[in-house]
Amino acid sequence: MQHRRAIFTIVLLLSLLSASLGAAQTLLRVATPGALTGALPIYLGAKKGVFSKYGLSVEVIATRNEQMNMQALMSDSVQFLTSSSTGLFYLGKQGLDAVGLASWNNSSPYSLASRIKIKELKELKGRKIASSGAGGRADAYIRFMLAQVGLDYRSDAQIIPLSGGSAVRLAAVVSGNLDATLISSLQGRQAEKLGPTVIPVPLEYIWGINITRRSFMNKNRGVVKNYLRGLADSVRLMMADRASTLAVMAQVLKIDDADSLEYAYKTMRADSRPDLFPTEEAIVNVLRTMSYEDPAFASIPPYKFFDLSLIQELKGESR
Repeated sequence: MQHRRAIFTIVLLLSLLSASLGAAQTLLRVATPGALTGALPIYLGAKKGVFSKYGLSVEVIATRNEQMNMQALMSDSVQFLTSSSTGLFYLGKQGLDAVGLASWNNSSPYSLASRIKIKELKELKGRKIASSGAGGRADAYIRFMLAQVGLDYRSDAQIIPLSGGSAVRLAAVVSGNLDATLISSLQGRQAEKLGPTVIPVPLEYIWGINITRRSFMNKNRGVVKNYLRGLADSVRLMMADRASTLAVMAQVLKIDDADSLEYAYKTMRADSRPDLFPTEEAIVNVLRTMSYEDPAFASIPPYKFFDLSLIQELKGESR
């Protein structure tokens, strides 16, 4: 009888300990807009238990666009944003409580998909181009892209706002309702198989950015640092574990074609940065795209709205 009681007591204590450990997990919500590509390592890390090693439970919240992303952060509905490079500068310029922490990918986020067989971007003159809407990254990128080939976005093309991410915009092009759009650079092979012509748009640019509120960082520095630890580990896992990453990409990007998935994986892996450091050129190019809407963005110092102290601490600890 005493033996049974002892076993029962041990089981009860283990159950309470397990519940206590579960309760100790800090819940963090990360908002991401559109095609969700900027959140891929976060999805992977959450699924494979990477963040839980650091006492975190991470949930990715998909929003319709970057405006909703920014609103979610400012309303304290989420603790982090990802894939909102233009959002950081909109918030920072208004003096709002936002700070850039890191970027796991600083490569070009886009290719152009066109239903018209074009060879050069300047052939977009007079065409209808689907955009993410004012304030969105795709919208700013389109304006800069057109200017680079001598076209004025206000008179040489019709930019049509369309919410829902690059997949929705691509569908509008495939259906013939619009002439062209920017798609994720990871969707190039998939888009080609649907019919459009795909043209790379090479431009170093932040699309793996992670943002939080400065006040949240100041009050929860240890939690934010652990989030970045988990993010860095997730990027390393993404680069090393092809099978798991392909499975997550298929789910998140809604791609079921093996060839398209392999193309997307190789593209992403080649440009991933586990050190999480946003390059100056990538930041400057974001500001250049935004300056076509407001010239004041061009004069903002690249790292003004960033605090890279935590990723610098992580770098020092890894030596």
